[in-house]
Amino acid sequence: NPNVVGTTVFTDNAILDQLRPFRGYRSITMLQPRFNSNYHSLQTSMEHRFEGASQVSVAYTWSKNLTDSQTDRSTAPQNSYDIDSEYSRAALDRRHVFTLNYIYELPFFSSQQGFAGKVLGGWQASGIVTANSGLPFTITTSSFDAAGLGNNPAAVAGNRPNLICDPNQNAPHTQQQFFNGACFQANPAAGTFVSNTPGTAGRGVVNGPPTYRVDFTMTKNIRWGESLRLQLRGEAFNVFNHTNFRTIGTNITLGTYNTVTAVRDPRTIQLGAKFYF
Repeated sequence: NPNVVGTTVFTDNAILDQLRPFRGYRSITMLQPRFNSNYHSLQTSMEHRFEGASQVSVAYTWSKNLTDSQTDRSTAPQNSYDIDSEYSRAALDRRHVFTLNYIYELPFFSSQQGFAGKVLGGWQASGIVTANSGLPFTITTSSFDAAGLGNNPAAVAGNRPNLICDPNQNAPHTQQQFFNGACFQANPAAGTFVSNTPGTAGRGVVNGPPTYRVDFTMTKNIRWGESLRLQLRGEAFNVFNHTNFRTIGTNITLGTYNTVTAVRDPRTIQLGAKFYF
């Protein structure tokens, strides 16, 4: 009925089943070739080589990836009758990607003559510095389908709540509260009369955690003649043990909402030896 502008919130799926177009099936998964995406970027890189094996390279990408289909088939649009409302940042969109890598061959005792040459020569330092902006996160809700789209419960689609303000402004960015959770409206109580419309929060409106990481390797090469070489390596990943948040709770009905639920790898150190002949 086009004149209906509101509905009463139901939480009993037995009642909702009476309203579905195909009774007993609830949400139905379909694959359709009706989506679009685009990617634009500015990519720059610089490299400088020094004497010997020493060099330094820098790469930076400024990009934007937009789509109306977040993934191939693991998610679905909130409103299949309005695909344009899904148009937002893709799940893999990183606005800024910066990488610096270097190799520095210490120039001392490069000929490795004598005992002092074998001990003090053949050292090489290398590493990678990474700084990336965060991925987008989509806030969802459960047990709420004011628009009657059949997404409660849903196999792959999730309804979104109403957006009240910008969740990225005044965001604490802590493990207990990453974004401004008050910007998303909580589910109304059962029996409440609400607007018969989908949630207004768009996809990917929360800027996810950035990634900062420094990896370092120190190598010692000991040579005998033209073909024999012993290489000793010490490698440290995430040298400064910087905590990089990875995922956050995005469902407003769960206890993990707006908290950091996983982090990336801590500092890892490994040692190795290789003999070349």
